[in-house]
Formats: sequence, C-alpha cells, structure tokens
Amino acid sequence: MTSRIRALFRRQFNKWLDKRSPRCSEITLNQRRIFIVPSSAGLGFGIMLLGLLLLAINYQNNLIFALCFWLFSIFLVAILHTYANLAGLVLRAGAAEPVFVGEQARFHLHVAAASRHRHRLSLGFPDQQAEICDIDAETGAINVVIRYPALQRGRLRPGRMEVSSRYPLGIIRCWSAPALDWHGLVYPRPRYLRPLFNSADNGQGNIPDRSSDSDEFSGFSHYQAGQSPRRIFWKAYAKGQGLLTKQYEQSQADELILDWDSLDGLGVEDRLSTLCAWALDCDKRGVAFGLKLPNRSLPAGSGAAQLAKALRELAVY
Repeated sequence: MTSRIRALFRRQFNKWLDKRSPRCSEITLNQRRIFIVPSSAGLGFGIMLLGLLLLAINYQNNLIFALCFWLFSIFLVAILHTYANLAGLVLRAGAAEPVFVGEQARFHLHVAAASRHRHRLSLGFPDQQAEICDIDAETGAINVVIRYPALQRGRLRPGRMEVSSRYPLGIIRCWSAPALDWHGLVYPRPRYLRPLFNSADNGQGNIPDRSSDSDEFSGFSHYQAGQSPRRIFWKAYAKGQGLLTKQYEQSQADELILDWDSLDGLGVEDRLSTLCAWALDCDKRGVAFGLKLPNRSLPAGSGAAQLAKALRELAVY
C-alpha cells in the first residue's frame, strides 16, 4: 500500500515538474527549479532545537534560550548558503555515447557557474551512482560524465537527472530535477547464435579473410605482428629493406550480405544480436559487408563508418 501511494505521488509530482520545467538542451537553475528540504541530519538538528526550546521554557533559562536561537539562526544561514551553491548553475546536454545492451550509457554534461566556487555538487540520475564534483571560480565550468543503465535496445532518452548539494553543513539539502534533451543509442547485445558463412559461396565455407592471396595485388606495407608469413616479401628482406608484406584488394565476391532471412528459427532479438555479432566480426577481420533487414538494406562497405551504420540500423529496427 505504501509503495502504491509513493508511486502515485511520484507520478503526480513528475507531471507537475513537466509543466514547471520542460525538457530542453540547456537549463539554468533558479528559484523556480530548486527545492529545499532538511536532510536527515537536519531533521535531527531540528529535533534537538525543539528539545532545547522546551528545556528553556521549562526552566526559564536565558542561556538555553540564547543557545537555541543562535543554533536556529545558523540553520537559516545554512539554507541561504546551500541554495546559493546551486543557484545560477547552467547545465547543457552534451554527447551521448552509443553502447550495447547491458552496458552503462555515458552522457556528457557541461556545467558552468559564474563568479564563485561551487562545492560538493552531486550530479547523476535517481537510484544511480552520482558524480561528486567542485567547480573552481577561475575555470568556471567542468565536463562531467554521468551513467545510466542501458537495459533495452533502441533509442535511449533517460528521465530527469538530479542535481543536489548539502554544502556547507549537511543539514539542508537543495536539489533540482532538470530534464535535459539527451538522445542515446543502444545496440543489440552481440551473440553468435549461428555461424557466419560466405554468401558468395552459396552458404558454403567460412567467413572470408582479408589476407587471402587469391585477391588482386595492391601493394606493400610494413610487417605487423600476427600477419601470415606467406605474405612477407622475402626478396626485399634479403636486400636489407626490412620486413614488407603484400597487400591484396578484396574481390567483390568476398563481400558479405548479413541477411535477416538466413536466421530462420530465431526470434527478433536473437536475430538482431546475431547480426550484430556478425557485423563486429566482419569489421574486426576487415571484410566488406552489407546488411539486409525486412524493408531495409545497407549496401556493402567496410570501415568504422560502415560498422556504425549497421549497428544503428540494428538498434532502431
């Protein structure tokens, strides 16, 4: 029953926040967006003040009255200092790095503050580990990376983040819940559920290797550890010119098409995970590949740009 009431209150509060502070790419914290509540230590401090007040009234002791009012004035001053530590902060959404399902998405946040130090700022998403940082008055800005769990494939738009501070005494908690316009991308989890074959061989044989000597010769390059000894140009080595290896252009027959229809018997997410693993393997081996999905296809290509396009298509399918 308590959890239902709490969930209902949270939904209503989020609706109110959406009207008061809508989603945007940059936001400045002001009195409309900052909330002030006593911390757990502040509640204990307030109970202590109440006890001192009752004690002073009971014994009519002016010294206890003075102590109580002095501590209460410290409480009021702490409210102002804690609020000032957040007021005027400018938050701007940065890049969001793509990740695979199950990883932690990384969102870049630019925080700017004018004219004075900011101490012990807590930045993060609710129920996630927060980043604690200070802002120097000389630099006036910092870049922070905050993390959010990527639990589902597709476009990731995290909810409201949380900015809070308990500086200087820890008895007051000032916080804000800005909604920054972040757009992340979550790729399928790569899983090799089916072997990858060369489409040029009508499903026979393994994935082609870029080092195949049957391709067209294209030139020489310096030897790198792990390359096949068959590709070393021994005549140049005998002449004292160092280890050189022969390079070959990949023939079009070795271009792979990663086909959705070749994965009969697998569910949607399993097919996407397998295609993702195939694409990563092709890129690792330097093999040109294309992608064929229902109602969508990607021409064959190679390199980091081709891999990024393929992974994006799989993520948003």
